[in-house]
Amino acid sequence: MAAQAVVAWRPWQRLVPAALWARPRRLQHEGQSERSDQPIQMEDPYKDPPKRCVLCGINVDYKNVQLLSQFVSPYTGSIYGRHITGLCNKKQKEITKAIKRAHVFGFMPVMFKNPQFLTDPKLCNIKYLE
Repeated sequence: MAAQAVVAWRPWQRLVPAALWARPRRLQHEGQSERSDQPIQMEDPYKDPPKRCVLCGINVDYKNVQLLSQFVSPYTGSIYGRHITGLCNKKQKEITKAIKRAHVFGFMPVMFKNPQFLTDPKLCNIKYLE
């Protein structure tokens, strides 16, 4: 009679899986991982993509005056630094050597930028006063 009374007292017991009602309520969630509510490791979605060198993969030659003139100031003829050109260290050194070599061999003017190349699109992020 006591067994029938328990079944009659808990009619929902047949609907719920045995694993839930057989264990005490405080132990029901013990099998789950404790870190389920902790933050997960993921990469920063706001991080800027890595900057790439414009000239990596391009052969730098002292005879390519149009390319070299992109890295020279139009007013003073000085070579822009890495913080302006955005080149890697290796390509910046190659550009500097090629520009100096072009000056020595007479392919490029030393004190100013060739007027033919003043209207070329800018490769570096330099802004000139108009």
